[in-house]
Amino acid sequence: MTFQNKNNRPFKFNYKPPRRDQSSLPSEIISNPNRPQWLNLLPSQMDIVFFDLETTGGNPYNSSIIEIGAIKYSQGVEVARFETLINPKRHIPSIVQKITKINNEMVSKAPTIKDVFDDFIKFVGNSIIVAHGAQGDIAYLAYHMREFKNEDFKNFYFCTHILVTNILNEIPSKTLSGVAEYFNIPVLDAHTALADAEMTANVFWKIIEVCEKNGFKSCDDILKLQSDAETVRKLGPGINPAIVENIPTTPGILFVLNSHHEISYLTASQNLKKSLQLLTEIGQDKEMNKIVVDASGFKFERCASLLEALIQEKKELKRISLSIDPRKSQSRSENFLQIFIPDDMVEYSKVFPEKIPFLIPQQGELHIQDFDDNETYIHENKTNSNLYVTFGEQDESVIPITRTRKISSIYKSEKFKLSRLRNADNESHVRIGHLKEGIGYCFGPFPQPKVALAELLELISFFPFEYNTYTMHERFSHLRVIISLLNGNIDEEIYRIEKSSKKTKAIKNFSKWLRNLNLLRQIKYIKEKINQNIVGLKPKSGLCLISNNDFKEFDIAIIVNGRVAKKTRLPFEQAERLKSSRYFTRLFENYYDEINSLLSPIVFTDDVCSDMELFSYWLHNRKGEGEWIDFLELESLYNTSLI
Repeated sequence: MTFQNKNNRPFKFNYKPPRRDQSSLPSEIISNPNRPQWLNLLPSQMDIVFFDLETTGGNPYNSSIIEIGAIKYSQGVEVARFETLINPKRHIPSIVQKITKINNEMVSKAPTIKDVFDDFIKFVGNSIIVAHGAQGDIAYLAYHMREFKNEDFKNFYFCTHILVTNILNEIPSKTLSGVAEYFNIPVLDAHTALADAEMTANVFWKIIEVCEKNGFKSCDDILKLQSDAETVRKLGPGINPAIVENIPTTPGILFVLNSHHEISYLTASQNLKKSLQLLTEIGQDKEMNKIVVDASGFKFERCASLLEALIQEKKELKRISLSIDPRKSQSRSENFLQIFIPDDMVEYSKVFPEKIPFLIPQQGELHIQDFDDNETYIHENKTNSNLYVTFGEQDESVIPITRTRKISSIYKSEKFKLSRLRNADNESHVRIGHLKEGIGYCFGPFPQPKVALAELLELISFFPFEYNTYTMHERFSHLRVIISLLNGNIDEEIYRIEKSSKKTKAIKNFSKWLRNLNLLRQIKYIKEKINQNIVGLKPKSGLCLISNNDFKEFDIAIIVNGRVAKKTRLPFEQAERLKSSRYFTRLFENYYDEINSLLSPIVFTDDVCSDMELFSYWLHNRKGEGEWIDFLELESLYNTSLI
């Protein structure tokens, strides 16, 4: 069976559950059964209590309630009111008296909070409660609930202040009066509990109108828009954690679907079961919790290896726009060090390519070969993925992937936005983090990136290349020295400079000879001082050799300067070919010069950056999956005369 989405992207369901009536599938498969059933109702269909408290301070442990005002709505219509002054049995601070217009004499004969608390809790019942700045008022209710009844206050709540902040952040004043003015609601006697409760009710229904116009209608939608820590805790994970037990522990891609059956998150995984477990738990990260709470289902696609899963994830991320990029949220790529060639040096290389000491490829010149799964071996009728879906067959023929709704800023986070673009005017030419676009060099990842960055910046202070106070010749020479030091082949660079100096007759070109002499002295001094921990972490080249036992073959990825340049396969029975010079030479024939051009910079396109990051992540997280064979280990097999 295939479902076609609006972007004409098919979902193939290879997993077939036991034959039975789809209507008999238990609802637990779709979502967590611990959630209340009323979440799918509209707020206008619920019992809601709008309330406000006036207090002597902000902390229930050392302050007291002096007034309660509440209005109950049922089916969108007001049905009852609750209003009373409270004797706090303590002096009301003068500032509070000025704000609330409630003085000590007014409350002297009023009931205490203990006298009225039961009545108020009965008035609230199981209603959703609504307040402006709800957490502060609810803290008092929770405190007295434990004090008088030894119970938790379990009612769900809406906070008009949080909702306005999340969906109408342009409102200049987010106080209750300010929001009321924004909606052209009459501002009643502020800081009178019942008047504030009435204003809160009027503001809330206006907020609901805005939400409904943008597709957020149910209580569930509104609570997820609110998504404060307590609401997230009350809602809990959207997917029933009990389902995790039935999920395989194989590598693959995990897709999380939100309450609108859109893909809200995806990730490549070494262990699908473990990854799903993490996505059925409320954690510390607020942004990820929004994904977990809004989840209504999941599907997974098995892959033969983590590397294959990472490559598939890269393709999926190009097609689907997510609020959280798994590569950023899992901190996969924060420890790379990049050195960019300044724009004026790149421009100079275009005009005078013969004057620069190494080739700088221009944008678009980098050859990236598409993966060819059929190059050396084809397995007939190969099916190496299973797709499991946690909801039954849908009546509609469309499963939207990235349906756009106007109010979506709450789900956007700069923290998890993986930006490849680099502002060359404002950013340094040397940086640590995930890879960005440009022309330059890459080293790492480093276990201590800040230490590596400090070491490199000190190195650059001896060999500056960024500033045009030096000649172009000097800047390119300095950059070449830096890269040679980091590559670990500085001795070759010293030999080259010494050889060049012998050709230079000091009498005819004394200034050039003197520059070379000074440069050599500086190099030999730094060579003894450089931290060896930052040397030799250049992008790797070689083979990822992964056994695919299901199909009795090796999955082979050819890695060139840190990126997955090509994929192929080899049957187990042809394993001897791996020792063949002819076979090895054919694998690397198109990449040999690139691998051995240690000083040639890399054109960092988005594809190249993604490939380098996913390979690095695989290498450090493969946990025994396959073998990594460095190109240098087998370079002696390379012989173009054999082909």
